[in-house]
Amino acid sequence: MIREELRQYMDELENKLEPIEEYKIGQKIGEILNVKEHKVTDTQELAEYCAFQFLANYPNKDTGWGTYYGPMFVLPNKENQMVEFPSIRAVNDEMLVYWRKRAEESKHPTLSARYADLVVDFAPKIKNTTIDFTMAQKVIDASIEICAKNLDDALGCKDKLQRALALAKQINDTDRLEKLITTIIETESKFEEDDKPGLWGYAFKWLVLENNRVGSLTEQQQNTLLAGLENRLNRLSNPEEPNTWNVECAVVLLAEHYAKSKDEKKLNEALSKLEKAFRDSKQANSDGLLILNYLEKLLDIYSRYAQFEFAKQAAARVRAEISNIGERGKFAMHEVSAEINISNEEIKQFLDSIFGSERGAEPINKVIPKLVVSFILKKDHVDKQLKDISSKYVFKYLVTNTVISEFNYPAAQVGPINEDYDRHLLQHFSQNLHFQSPFLKWSFDELTKYYTPEALYDELTHSPVFRVEDKDYILKTFGLFWKDDFHFHVLLTCRIGWNLRNNFAHGINKNSLAEENVANRLMHIILCLSQIRKNDKQEESND
Repeated sequence: MIREELRQYMDELENKLEPIEEYKIGQKIGEILNVKEHKVTDTQELAEYCAFQFLANYPNKDTGWGTYYGPMFVLPNKENQMVEFPSIRAVNDEMLVYWRKRAEESKHPTLSARYADLVVDFAPKIKNTTIDFTMAQKVIDASIEICAKNLDDALGCKDKLQRALALAKQINDTDRLEKLITTIIETESKFEEDDKPGLWGYAFKWLVLENNRVGSLTEQQQNTLLAGLENRLNRLSNPEEPNTWNVECAVVLLAEHYAKSKDEKKLNEALSKLEKAFRDSKQANSDGLLILNYLEKLLDIYSRYAQFEFAKQAAARVRAEISNIGERGKFAMHEVSAEINISNEEIKQFLDSIFGSERGAEPINKVIPKLVVSFILKKDHVDKQLKDISSKYVFKYLVTNTVISEFNYPAAQVGPINEDYDRHLLQHFSQNLHFQSPFLKWSFDELTKYYTPEALYDELTHSPVFRVEDKDYILKTFGLFWKDDFHFHVLLTCRIGWNLRNNFAHGINKNSLAEENVANRLMHIILCLSQIRKNDKQEESND
């Protein structure tokens, strides 16, 4: 049974037909029930509290609920177990019955829509039933009323109309679809502002571009929406220095429509306006990274419409510009460095672990395996290291970053860590290879000081990788050096990593192989190959 104070509060909301914010209702109910001090045990009170704690249009799909509503938060408890609140497990038949009753009785459309939508969303999951048509219709009708009577702000109305449209399509309610179409167009027209892209364009997107199963959009309505968006693009691209984001939002919508209708002329005009906006923007051209950013955007959108010859040629043009960005692409960046002090004793201990305390006493066939293992990174170790660092320096890993070559063209792009973890791991592998470089140099200094090229070659002969006819070539290479898996993917072919093989083979940067740390890494690979042996038992079984 609901306590009197809560009943009075809910009655006050019902009796005033004015805008109300649902999250504030949840806060107020929590205060009345004193949830910080007491656990809510009454089912009806808990139903009222939870009703306004669930988040609509839940952005995180990791809950596994597969629902429109999600928890307010997911946090670890004292036992370090993840706890969600409110939880779908708290929703039962009794709560669903209560929400349905409240949806039917509520006079305020915002309350009615919330209660009804909770039933629509959770009942199929809890009771394994189909969608509740009556409650879905209640959500649609209440959402239309909310927008017509200005009972929510611009973004609130937009969210409610999007949800209502999805439900109207799901239950295939033609009459309500027609009312929704009119309401969507009128609502956007009421709130639209040129410099706020989130408040316009959605009617065109939902009703024209995503026109599957809408059907009741008239030709006049479609032409009106198209003309409105075209006029907006003309206004947005008209200033001497247009706002590139606003122009992009309009162009993306129009380009998709023109491509579908195979209107190449208008598609070309729209994409040209976007490129001109970027070219004319002082801010977009103020730094090499910003230039690279808009060039990559242009390349992406031109490539998207490469079935049209003009777009295919434009993509090739922009791609060439990116590859030859040169001095124009110099970035306004500052070098950030950190100093790590390594004592002579630490260096000695490391080298002793490979060569022994008495240099030259260990036979080379004992030294090479230890040298090989010491410089092969372990994936689980680097994985743990990355997770530790990304949890401490969160912002660095939340944004997309571009790996830039020494000649200022983009070699690769790495997205936010939650979307692109594998590429972050590759990049971290590469960084670890760089950190190892001084130790690898010291190790090879010791190797070349106490062992001869011939001794190393004798060790290589045990591996089937090296052929007898290559002896002279290998010894010559070793002589020059003496004078002066996942792991290999990062080092040789990964564009996020060192990319040595591709740099050389494709002529990107052949000079990179002349650097000392690179030569050391390549020599380390040779040592790795030297440890390969034939499996005689396998050969015998094959015979």
